[in-house]
Amino acid sequence: YKEMMKTIRKISYLLLVISILPILSSCNNEDDVVKIFTGKTWKMTFIAEEGSQKQYNFWGEQGMTSENAAYKNSMDALAKEGNFILNFEGGDLNGTAGGSFGGRASTTSVSGTWNANGESKRLDITVEGKPLDKDVYGKAFITGLQNAIRYGGDENNLYIYYKDGQTTKFLAFHPQ
Repeated sequence: YKEMMKTIRKISYLLLVISILPILSSCNNEDDVVKIFTGKTWKMTFIAEEGSQKQYNFWGEQGMTSENAAYKNSMDALAKEGNFILNFEGGDLNGTAGGSFGGRASTTSVSGTWNANGESKRLDITVEGKPLDKDVYGKAFITGLQNAIRYGGDENNLYIYYKDGQTTKFLAFHPQ
């Protein structure tokens, strides 16, 4: 009987330890930044002001209407395959991730380097050169990259937050 009780206690103890392991392993709040950023082509879907999911109006008084030629040109460029995309390459660098990136706004290519911290969600992007885009939305896309401060999302949705004067806006992406 004593041997059976010892065996039951050992099994109970083992089950307790096994049941606690998932709780302990789920305490890591750090993102897998490499998994989020790399291995896919990110296509921008819209740009909004922080706290909103509504497209920001970059087109002035005429606004976001089909009568506004600048807005129509921007939306046509956004819908075009190969525009407003980013591809990140890189790996883990001692607790942060980083590497190089390339992509395209509306009428110009962009490239540079990136570095992201999975715990603080800080994002630093350096755009090489001074890329100019003829399109209103293309200019906003490049401004967003040049002024990036943090990221949000996961491997299915990426948000690049940036400062634009006193306002924080974000570029919203989805894998292509």
